[in-house]
Amino acid sequence: MKTLLTYDLRIQQTLILLFIASILTALLLKQEYMMVVLIVEFFLIAFFQYVLNTIKFCNVRYIKTASRKIYIVASTYVVIGFLIWILMCMLSLPPLDLDETIGNIFGYTVISWTVLSPVLILQSLSISFSDNEDTKKYNT
Repeated sequence: MKTLLTYDLRIQQTLILLFIASILTALLLKQEYMMVVLIVEFFLIAFFQYVLNTIKFCNVRYIKTASRKIYIVASTYVVIGFLIWILMCMLSLPPLDLDETIGNIFGYTVISWTVLSPVLILQSLSISFSDNEDTKKYNT
């Protein structure tokens, strides 16, 4: 686990660069299967960052900055909402066929996930960069 936390910034940078390369490849190839690749890569980045930041949040060696707290709250909102949506799909509960108000709320929730996800990816990268800088400061 310590090795993972040591190289988390490099791993995140690599995953994000691979994602950007995949986006460019998808634009050039214009193949339908590339959309699946992009979705898988996006969720791989999100999963890795969420787990990593949750571990750091619970670890006493890392400072609980405002940025880290905001990241944990916002990403937990996205993760729990997404898991509820998956559960509703598995149980065949139509989230948009309910009352119009609930359908609107669900629609706004999906829009918030769409806006929050890239922001959370960049925020996680920023947090890891700060952690890396703090580690360098304390080790010298």
